[in-house]
Amino acid sequence: MPKIGELTLTSVDEFDFRLLIKALGKGEKGSRSLTFAEASLLIQGFAQGKVTQVQMASAMMLMRVRGETVDEVAGVVAGLKQSVSAQWASLTVDIDWPVFAGKREQLPWLLLVAKLLANNGIKILLHGDSLALPHRRHVESCIGALNITRCFNAEDAQQALDDANIVYVHAGDMLNVLDECRLLHQELGLRSIIQTASRCVNPANAPISLRSYFHPGLDNIHQQVAEKLFRHQHQHQHLQHQQGIVGIFKGLQGETEINPRVTTTVKFVKSAAESLSCGDFSLDTTLEAFSGAKVGQADLSADVLALLWSEIEPDKSTQLLQLMSAPMIAQAVKSIESTLALILRLERELLAKQPLTNIVETSQLVWANRLNPQALFQQLQSLSHAEFINISHSGNKEQICAV
Repeated sequence: MPKIGELTLTSVDEFDFRLLIKALGKGEKGSRSLTFAEASLLIQGFAQGKVTQVQMASAMMLMRVRGETVDEVAGVVAGLKQSVSAQWASLTVDIDWPVFAGKREQLPWLLLVAKLLANNGIKILLHGDSLALPHRRHVESCIGALNITRCFNAEDAQQALDDANIVYVHAGDMLNVLDECRLLHQELGLRSIIQTASRCVNPANAPISLRSYFHPGLDNIHQQVAEKLFRHQHQHQHLQHQQGIVGIFKGLQGETEINPRVTTTVKFVKSAAESLSCGDFSLDTTLEAFSGAKVGQADLSADVLALLWSEIEPDKSTQLLQLMSAPMIAQAVKSIESTLALILRLERELLAKQPLTNIVETSQLVWANRLNPQALFQQLQSLSHAEFINISHSGNKEQICAV
């Protein structure tokens, strides 16, 4: 049975999407994977109501059975990006922080890193889907404890970024099609290509974008997807050329937070005006041996996040020690410091600066002085780098410069 060759693609309104299902499902020897352009058209067709739920579910599962290719994932991401409205795409954002995984029981300590950065003028877009894995503890359920606003439209999101430099948005509020796809793969009871692609959209084209994974092999897929998307923009002059860096790492329980118990390899893909480069670096463990609690945190209230933020010396806080054991506090603080170190290192790579030789010490100082900016500045000066992150919009969304 011959395979269906590459199809002649037309507009979403004119294309017969049954041809894509046939290409994916034409028997053991006759089927093939989708091309980048075909996968992009498929998700755009679903977003615009031209692909039925049956067709989309069939395509998702056929790709899943064979294993999604890099072209298919990248194509779906490209199609999703083209489906983002101009209002969402024009948000002024420095760090794109997808938070889709949730944690099995721990609080999202990453929120304290995001709050710290926002307090220092870095604009952060948190986005996720707390309904995708409802048994997990998601960022969305904890943002209220730190006064982080959830917004439902782009105008309010930009206002929150202007006022507080940070906002949380449910992914489906930016792209309705993500909610529709999630309902499909939940009904089928299987993962789908959307769970990988949704993390890669970077809807506002932030210069720093994070990608976390849990399952082995997804790091390579994320890296190749980022490369392909950057190259696609380089090759097509009509597309907005995004400059920036994508950081890819195995997150704590899959979430976009560094696990301080292990040495974490971070891969990155960097796009500049005329070039594309890849690399990696390691963030060493900051917890000795097996110290620090791994479990026993399921009953912690989200209010612990606010308390941990406000206590200058958390390990000596009577109030905190009534709620958390010393190992729990140690694990939380080291997660915070390690995740902050990730951002610091990505920023250095983005601006082509030499990596900090004392990145762990720097992240510890920044966290310890989060409530005392003047002391922080003085101590960082003693380390010969008076600023700890140098991303500035200066009114130009694409401009990245030192402050």
